Amino acid sequence: MKRKLLILLTIMGFISCSEEFETNENESFDSSSVVTKNLGDEKPDFHKKIILGKRLNNPYSVSSMQSAFNYYNQNVGDSPFVEKVVKATHNYIKILPTTEEHLIALDDLDKSDDETSPILHDYPLNYEIIEEGDYYIYPKDENDLYYPVYTVIPVDYQLPSNLPYEIIEPLYYPKDEEFDVETVSLVFADWQEDLKAQFGTEIYEKDLPRLLKLWKDFDEGNLTEEEFEAKGFFSGLWDSLFGRRYRPNGHVNVENTDTNNYDPLQKAKISIGRSFWWKYTYTNDNGYFSAPKKYRGKVRIRAKWRGYTATIRKTWNEILGFWVSNHLMTIKRSNNPKTKNISYTEPHDGIFGVDLHGGHLWFKGTTHNGLRKYIDYCNLNGINKTISYANVWSFARGGSSSNPMLYRYPQLPAMATIAGVGQSNFWHVMTQNISGNSISLVPWWLRPDQIYQGLRNKKINNTGNSNTVRIHQLVFHESGHYSHARKAGSWFWANVFATELSNTINEDGPYADGSQPSFQAGARIGLAEGWGTFTEFKITNFYYGKSYINSINGTGFYPAFAFNNNQSIDRFMENFNVYDRPMSFNRFDDRSWFLHGIMWDLLDDRNEIYSFGTPISKRRTGDGILINGIIDNINIGTINNFDLSPIFNALESNVDNQCDLLNRLRSNHPNLISELNQLFLSYGYICDIPVT
Repeated sequence: MKRKLLILLTIMGFISCSEEFETNENESFDSSSVVTKNLGDEKPDFHKKIILGKRLNNPYSVSSMQSAFNYYNQNVGDSPFVEKVVKATHNYIKILPTTEEHLIALDDLDKSDDETSPILHDYPLNYEIIEEGDYYIYPKDENDLYYPVYTVIPVDYQLPSNLPYEIIEPLYYPKDEEFDVETVSLVFADWQEDLKAQFGTEIYEKDLPRLLKLWKDFDEGNLTEEEFEAKGFFSGLWDSLFGRRYRPNGHVNVENTDTNNYDPLQKAKISIGRSFWWKYTYTNDNGYFSAPKKYRGKVRIRAKWRGYTATIRKTWNEILGFWVSNHLMTIKRSNNPKTKNISYTEPHDGIFGVDLHGGHLWFKGTTHNGLRKYIDYCNLNGINKTISYANVWSFARGGSSSNPMLYRYPQLPAMATIAGVGQSNFWHVMTQNISGNSISLVPWWLRPDQIYQGLRNKKINNTGNSNTVRIHQLVFHESGHYSHARKAGSWFWANVFATELSNTINEDGPYADGSQPSFQAGARIGLAEGWGTFTEFKITNFYYGKSYINSINGTGFYPAFAFNNNQSIDRFMENFNVYDRPMSFNRFDDRSWFLHGIMWDLLDDRNEIYSFGTPISKRRTGDGILINGIIDNINIGTINNFDLSPIFNALESNVDNQCDLLNRLRSNHPNLISELNQLFLSYGYICDIPVT
């Protein structure tokens, strides 16, 4: 038992599979027994803290705006605002969570795509920002979660009833036609940084009478640009003074280290704002975003790594909470539109300007784009269960990646029971192996669906930068598991994931020899891992015309096509050798008991390649002795070679092994029963069905 626990707490990584359990929102957690170190505090990965300065006077308070209207009315004849009485349109509030239920409610708000949902901040909004950053609060451990949350809500907005909050100050949001009055209030509050960003120069109270006169003349059509310059104003100031509000927009791109170009950050959530006034939008497939409202002055653009694709967490404070946004850039009228290119070294250049490990933003952006590509592929090619609001952990360091599905299906108790260990021990296998540090059992709504580790090691020939295509191929593999888990359900996935953990504890790895912890469990693993491997090859081939292969003849990229057809992915898979279980030989992508070989044969549009009358693809015993050639005289696919629906539709909850798969395919393709039986039998899958 001591040996098992020792292995449990030191072994590394396991799988990527799961199934459907009801979400238990009342599940409690106890983090008092484990000391936590800084998980994800991985160098070189500088996650910058927001540095605040002095508290600012509030130009948008009801009293400040009323004073500004009064001043305007006194200094501008025929003011349209003579009768104006300022009433609050919004409230600047501080939410004060004290329970797990409060945190869950905040989490729901923070990930919401409802356009009326408030944008939450971990820093007070009425302070000067001296240095932009990615976070303000950094919890010490799992008990250190309860900090104030700051936001602005309309006066009639109803927060969840259980959330305690206090109003810091009522606010007034000026209308477009009240731009001049807003400027007066900004001057009185001494918001010179904002004024300079708007006008290109600082504005003081002594300047206001003249400016108000100019603006009134402009509004009434009594001032031309030539007359303006004739009054002694320098050329170029016209647009600054009379341009008023503008709509910030731009592009966000991520470096592709395989092509050495920049790819658009696709359908990523973006927060846009200044001071109290923020809005969300999304980039499109070209990485373009446009603010949903117009702004004045300097506007901050942040990547909000939450939304309808996934929440991507990378550092300790992100693992523990919902603060997962990163500063991208600042936009002013003078540099609008603007492009942010997230380079491999983002957010720093390492020692002497060289950083081969990559940066915080790059790993997040690359992971996000991989997920988006997977979703787009699913929508085009017959996988109707795809990534949606997943909770993703993405780390440069570490070893094996996995797809535990613990957020979508919080089936940790079932997994632990199947694996024969305690829940905390089960959990520590994952977290201990992410960073070598301990993390106690966090609540279900912070647990990961997917864990990506060792991304900085996804290189070509172990040299240079991490490779975008290799990272995306890993994302396609784990996301294939995610879709399988959604299709087959939580109980299926709990069995797959837990039995791989059991193998990790008791054997030499998560897959062992195909017979552990039982032949039944091994068959289930072969099905799940076969589908994951099959999808990664297909999808990487679809996007990049090649796939990275771990072969008995060496590792590297295999292209989709080759002139001599000796190194193509088709040739590679037509040379697949299936081994009986238990397999004593080392397993490779082309030498395996996983089912990706037969899945490829089921959907390819040609028979096996023959050499001197014998199929190149063969079945062998577990120790490598030839048994027979593979007989592939079938194609259940469509005219679209990338349409995976004929196999995916068969991966129901009761399909646990190759014979279950055969039975489902026979039912779906009654005119191909003989060919199906022949193919499966040549793979050694004897399913008590005679060949006709």
